[in-house]
Amino acid sequence: MPNSPNETPQKRSTKIVLLNHGGGNLAELLALLLQSGYQVRESTSLAESFQLLADTRPDAIVLSPLGLLRGGVELELVEGAQRDDDPVPLLVLLPDLRSILEVRLWKLMLRDFVQLPFAATECLHRLELLLIHRDRYRMLMHRTRDLEGQLSNDFKTGLLSEVYFNRLLLLEWKRSQRHQTPMSLMLLDIDNFKRVNDSTEYAFGDEVLRRVGAALRASLRETDFAARCGGDEFCVLLPHTTPAEAVHTAMRIRQRIAETVIQKGTYLQKVTVSIGIDAFDGRSLGSAEILRSNANKALLQAKRKGKNQVSLFASEPGATTHG
Repeated sequence: MPNSPNETPQKRSTKIVLLNHGGGNLAELLALLLQSGYQVRESTSLAESFQLLADTRPDAIVLSPLGLLRGGVELELVEGAQRDDDPVPLLVLLPDLRSILEVRLWKLMLRDFVQLPFAATECLHRLELLLIHRDRYRMLMHRTRDLEGQLSNDFKTGLLSEVYFNRLLLLEWKRSQRHQTPMSLMLLDIDNFKRVNDSTEYAFGDEVLRRVGAALRASLRETDFAARCGGDEFCVLLPHTTPAEAVHTAMRIRQRIAETVIQKGTYLQKVTVSIGIDAFDGRSLGSAEILRSNANKALLQAKRKGKNQVSLFASEPGATTHG
């Protein structure tokens, strides 16, 4: 059969199902949809509709209902095809105006209605408007995910951003507290980074940040979280990790970075990091804010001890420091 003059590649891939439970004559609408270039399938019973929607996820649904009941089988059927990030538009063919209120109470994102008897052209028009709204919603969700990706990742290092890391820290703190499992937090600072920037170019400073970020990724488990939390400061969250295990990991990171030669253009240099650690045992009093504050105190202690050090926060004066 030759293609319709209204047919487009997008329409040819658009699937519409007609759930004709009310037994109305939808032949004219079916013919118009096919003539307009859409893929169309029709079911005439609830059992057939359940099977149809189990086999394929449509781009839009036209429903001629048996009964408009919240919590009813037909609403359950339509809701089953929905996704939060990709709703399926619904056009309902209503027997009377009194049914409008019931449809408006249905918690579906994209829905419209036409009263019987209807004109097939009006149904097509309303259906295509619903599809336009669906496409706009999809585009908005895509842009939102892109923005969330930009917010969740640091563009220079590929590590998590500070904003996203702070959310994770709070969530992991609550999880540790709920299950009474240990967790540790490390703060890393690149030693003398200002001197690196002042004596080279900013492009080299960016390369230093990238290489430190790469060293962190190579030294951590898949269940750990690393972020860039400021100019030359990094944060590492270690769930299910005791203080001794955190110190061991920090020592490995410190050594890996100290042994790395960073080169870009005419500049070649080694860098070191200082690391401060605090831990939560899952049972003591405290908060995620206190954990971070204590890790920062330990970091300052590592700096005071000569840099290129790992320092574990201790409640007594003076933290335990490892070279």
